[in-house]
Amino acid sequence: MSKVSDLLAEEGAAAESYEVPDELPEHVKVSRPNLERPTVVSVRLSAGEHRRLQRAAEGAHLPISTLIRLWSLDRLDAEGQGNGASVGERLARLEKAVFERSA
Repeated sequence: MSKVSDLLAEEGAAAESYEVPDELPEHVKVSRPNLERPTVVSVRLSAGEHRRLQRAAEGAHLPISTLIRLWSLDRLDAEGQGNGASVGERLARLEKAVFERSA
C-alpha cells in the first residue's frame, strides 16, 4: 500500500476504536438531534425556489432543511385536522377556475 493508504487505514482504525471519555469539558455538548429521523428526502428545486426558501430560513434563523421539515409537517397536521385543503381539493378548485375562465 502507499503511504497515503496506510495513513488513511491507520486514521480509520483509530476513529473506529475511539471512545468518548466519561467526562467531557464543560463547553462540549454532545447531541444527536436527527437520531430519530433516519430517512432523508431529496427535493429538486429551481435556483429561484431555493433562494426564496433560503431567505425564509435565514429570516427564521433556521437551517433550510429544518424550515422545510417544519412547514411540511405543519401542512400535514393542518390537513389531518381538517384545517387546510388537501392537495386534491386544491387541484379541483384550480381545475374548476381554469375551465370557468376558458368557457
